[in-house]
Amino acid sequence: MRGHVLVWHSQTEEAFFRQDYDKSKPYVSKAEMTARQEWYIKTVLEFVDNWEKQYNNGEHIIVSWDVVNEAVADGASATNWLRAGNSKWYDVYGDATFIVNAFRFANKYAPADVKLVYNDYNCYSPGKLNGICNIIDMIQATPDARIDAVGMQSHVKIDYPAVTGQNSYEAAVQKFISKGLDVHVTELDIANGKNPYSPFLLKAKYKEYYEMFIR
Repeated sequence: MRGHVLVWHSQTEEAFFRQDYDKSKPYVSKAEMTARQEWYIKTVLEFVDNWEKQYNNGEHIIVSWDVVNEAVADGASATNWLRAGNSKWYDVYGDATFIVNAFRFANKYAPADVKLVYNDYNCYSPGKLNGICNIIDMIQATPDARIDAVGMQSHVKIDYPAVTGQNSYEAAVQKFISKGLDVHVTELDIANGKNPYSPFLLKAKYKEYYEMFIR
């Protein structure tokens, strides 16, 4: 199975970012936050590794980790592409340092054959796609960091996005592949969109996606 997730703004306790782990106190410094992030990732990954060695004959029960989840803004632009406002990680750093560090620490403590993944939704949206590619470029430019795949949470609609062609789902897949990464479809569901419910339309759209995946 995949491990989900090491760094996600939505599931990190407020006190983790605060002095003395007290949410009534100010944020810690960037240096302190980085130390806490490394401690947390190290603790989780070493626990899993030790469990696998003790109870699973050393075979991986977790074959890939979503290292960072949903760090790109929904309305990402060329200059403002990181999630802000509701991300305490961003509040402490004000930039993408915490993302790159997460992949540095995951690379340091995870087994080399466990895949390290950036996971997000709406990856096919042009602004978000560019933001994710910015993250990939930063990680790949950092010598002690590693990223192996992009996880695409695929909450799509019958009428959006296009499966193939310009600004399509497939175009995003190909963009990630061109950067030397695998693509994991971590979730897939298709909503009706503006169309009235039709099992036949849904069946046809699922078929269109699966045919795109396997060719």
